[in-house]
Amino acid sequence: MDSGAVGPAHDIKVTTSDLRGQVGRIQNQVKEIQEVVRMYSSTTGPRRVRRQKMDAMSSEVVDTNPYSRLMALKSMGVVSNYERVRDFSVAIVGIGGVGVGVCEMLTRCGIGKVLIYDYDTIELANMNKMFYRPEQAGWNKTMAARHYCSELCPDTIFEVHNMDITHDENRPKLKDTVAHGGVDRKSPVNLILGCVDNLAARQVMEAVSEELQVPFMDAVVADDAMSGHIQLIIPGRTGGLEAAPIKQQMDKRPGVCAASLPTTDSILAGLMAQNVLKYLLGFGEVAFLLSYNAVTNDFQSRMTYPDPRKQPPPAGGDHY
Repeated sequence: MDSGAVGPAHDIKVTTSDLRGQVGRIQNQVKEIQEVVRMYSSTTGPRRVRRQKMDAMSSEVVDTNPYSRLMALKSMGVVSNYERVRDFSVAIVGIGGVGVGVCEMLTRCGIGKVLIYDYDTIELANMNKMFYRPEQAGWNKTMAARHYCSELCPDTIFEVHNMDITHDENRPKLKDTVAHGGVDRKSPVNLILGCVDNLAARQVMEAVSEELQVPFMDAVVADDAMSGHIQLIIPGRTGGLEAAPIKQQMDKRPGVCAASLPTTDSILAGLMAQNVLKYLLGFGEVAFLLSYNAVTNDFQSRMTYPDPRKQPPPAGGDHY
């Protein structure tokens, strides 16, 4: 018989080879699915360890104490009451390049409660500047941030609101959740933190800050990613957004986007988180307007003052 002839034995051999190939591909697909499930259910892999909640911050210097390095600030005379950080609550609006850094840093510092506001979903284009991972594409940023940060510190309370605060129907909810966003769920948050790239949302936060008399800290990165600033606005005591170096930013439209660098975003996030701790815990010099220029390595800090045009008229009627 011709060795090249086709017969039943050859067909069986070909079929067996095809089946083996298919089985191999299926096995690889199963492994990929198992890996995706593992990554979606854990941020640290199959050997992750979830630490228990701690009733109080301990200063004991042992490898198993997550607060020993933070509480060392007390023994070194930097902060007299670091454990009070658990009493404070902040509302973070915008979980983008700056917001995720601020959220992570304050969580690692053991802050009492974080309210998170955003309406966007994770995209692969976000991978250059955030702690999100490619397999989380399509997730709500708010949920992904809570998933990640709650594992860093289970003692921190998280509350997420997946909404656009600039929409009229959402503004009452923003005001109400900020007004009752304290650790005790009765008092307002201690600070509103704005980490957004549009003026409309910043103006909404400033208005809520004014109405509730809650301080507002604003962090903005320029469109070219080469500069930015943080500004602390205390109603009636400091200047408002009219004093901000960066006001309007470029509109979002198809085919065009602002530049971004994880380095610039991280620097602004670090400055903001540090300023939050200084303001809440009462140490160091709080920055009221701190500007950063990445090109010249320049930092400038100055005070701002209320705009007299925005001040209420003096008591006693009209004055000419």
